[in-house]
Amino acid sequence: MNQPQQSQPQQNQPPRNQPQRNQPQRNQPQRNQHGQQRRQRRPKPPAPVDIWRTAPELPAVEPIVVPAEVDALLRSLGEAPSIGGSAVADHYFAAVVQRTAAVARALALSADLLAEPE
Repeated sequence: MNQPQQSQPQQNQPPRNQPQRNQPQRNQPQRNQHGQQRRQRRPKPPAPVDIWRTAPELPAVEPIVVPAEVDALLRSLGEAPSIGGSAVADHYFAAVVQRTAAVARALALSADLLAEPE
């Protein structure tokens, strides 16, 4: 009758749960050439900080100038790489930059920081 063959462990390999002799064990302290454990330097504690000190004065706020062409920097980089022959990416990138500039302009206007147009 056919009996199932039992697998025998190979003689040349150590069991999987034991590390090999030449490899260092994990999570073990490092040792020097004399077998002594190395001492690791402790970092210096940070200097105490007075968290209740008065804050320095903020610099004067300069008015925000909105450029005439907000996507000029984007166009200076050249065309975006096209995937599958589509050149729609340039349009979407320009739309995102223009929308971002519009939101920035609205925030500057709400804080009364928008420079007067020349």
